[in-house]
Amino acid sequence: MSKKLGFALSGLMLAMVAGTASADMDGGQLNISGLVVDNTCETRVDGGNKDGLILLQTATVGEIDAGVLNDTVGAKAKPFSITVDCSKANPNPGSTAKMTFGSVFFGNSKGTLNNDMSINNPSDGVNIALHNIDGSTIKQVQINNPGDVYTKALDATTKSA
Repeated sequence: MSKKLGFALSGLMLAMVAGTASADMDGGQLNISGLVVDNTCETRVDGGNKDGLILLQTATVGEIDAGVLNDTVGAKAKPFSITVDCSKANPNPGSTAKMTFGSVFFGNSKGTLNNDMSINNPSDGVNIALHNIDGSTIKQVQINNPGDVYTKALDATTKSA
């Protein structure tokens, strides 16, 4: 499936390049976003849907620390959870769920999320950092870092993590 998709996208891109070379006209913007998976595991944010909305409290400038710390959450931290339910996939005993985080539009080289500067009166120099809290251990989640993988064993009975 993924090979067919890759070939189809390659063909589309080749056609777009060829079309651009032969036509002299104003262009536009094409955004492509999606996900191809090979399983039937379902994710949930805070026990709800696969897509979640995390609403942060308003923080004052005085509450914001300079920089992001790897082992400390920032001002007005908002706890949320992501669960993975693989019961429909019937995974093998001892299977694990693996998760990475990425952002096409707002990720940066610091592993944080940039503020959306397209809104009215955005704050400048503000980033959002995600932290994984496992017991008493706090660790910054590196956005757009494929090597920063979070692994959790699936429960043998519920096949969830």
